[in-house]
Amino acid sequence: MPTRTQIVVCWFAFTGAMALLSILLHAIVPPVMTSLQNAIGVRTLGVLMLIGWLGLAVYAYRPLLRSWLARRRGTSVRQR
Repeated sequence: MPTRTQIVVCWFAFTGAMALLSILLHAIVPPVMTSLQNAIGVRTLGVLMLIGWLGLAVYAYRPLLRSWLARRRGTSVRQR
């Protein structure tokens, strides 16, 4: 069982790591996005990002989607 001091030190270390990650992402991502927008166009990049996020969501939440569709099919059959 960790001591209270270890928990506080871990919490501060995690907070520091997340702050560093935030700084790095803010320094790296905007220039990359700007160069991509200049290279392939703003609308094209937006559509590609939307398709990518939707694909990731469908892949990640596939069990939830299946159960939701199964419940919908089950309730529509019972109502008839």
